[in-house]
Amino acid sequence: MFNPPTLEDLQETRRANEKLVLAALESKPEWVETELAKTTGLALSHLRAALASLLDQGRVRRLPGTGTRAVYGLADPGLADVPAGPLTENAKKVRDYLEGRADSALYMSDQLRLTREEVMAALSLLNAHGMITCTFVGSLVIFRLKEAPGTVSEPEVPAKGGRSSVKKQTA
Repeated sequence: MFNPPTLEDLQETRRANEKLVLAALESKPEWVETELAKTTGLALSHLRAALASLLDQGRVRRLPGTGTRAVYGLADPGLADVPAGPLTENAKKVRDYLEGRADSALYMSDQLRLTREEVMAALSLLNAHGMITCTFVGSLVIFRLKEAPGTVSEPEVPAKGGRSSVKKQTA
């Protein structure tokens, strides 16, 4: 009898695949996606799932490549590996500031009147809670809050000739 994998099984597999990818990426600075698949032994679909998760976590970045070949390397957004403890006042300030916007740590520190170190500590704590993502624009790291499931609502059917009440979320 076939028992489908549980969510925990799938998450464990994804984490194991992420470890394989990170180990390979540590061995040289740039990897073409197909070479990375051969080196890790992962099917391209599993590799892409691991890469997508690592990109979302800010641990990997897609580098400029030639043609259609995707090139990846390790990324370092500068976040500390901290436990997911209670949110500090600074973490709450940064979280609230990032509502509906994306920004760099340096600009956030200026806007929030915190030191860059305080902002990075707050971002590290938010990251430990899985609340932020980061993207790289050249050497600049841009942080944003992760979208919570259901933040972009589907169009509603107007009730009895009324207007639809769709809310759009802007980046």
